[in-house]
Amino acid sequence: MSFVRRIPLIAATSVSLLSGCNLHRETALRAALEQYFTLGDTLSFQSRLTCTAAVFRAAQNDVMGDMPLAGSSVQAQNLFRDAGKAAVRAADKTPHELTDEMLTTEDGAFGRQALAAAALVGKCLSETDSQDFHRALTRPGAVLAYDMDVGGVMILDPVERKLFFAAGDPL
Repeated sequence: MSFVRRIPLIAATSVSLLSGCNLHRETALRAALEQYFTLGDTLSFQSRLTCTAAVFRAAQNDVMGDMPLAGSSVQAQNLFRDAGKAAVRAADKTPHELTDEMLTTEDGAFGRQALAAAALVGKCLSETDSQDFHRALTRPGAVLAYDMDVGGVMILDPVERKLFFAAGDPL
């Protein structure tokens, strides 16, 4: 087969390979998150080589048993160290405040992972999703979660009933 005849095949292969370079795939991400949260519709999903941002309707405002849930940043860090995943909800604190608390301790791995994922997701967030994500991060009583296997931070906004997922890879 001549090189000219191979161009369509090369082009098709290249497109297939490039489309597989997203950080996450929607169906796989949804399946992973459904271990921890009861999800409704996908409200938005954007994944690129360096980031993923997703917003799902939360059918319930609960964290399921497969995700260890803590009531303080100290408890969350202990759970995270033991299981590689943890969620934390404190009625009087925001996910942003909880992350700050975790970052100021000697064992701040949970906080560092959550901060890095949120900081690197910008290119995948629409303007509207960015504003909603910020509101969720600063809402007292919202759930902050991180799972090393999924590789992203999750914020469950109990007022808007949305689950936000953010992941970034600096490459």
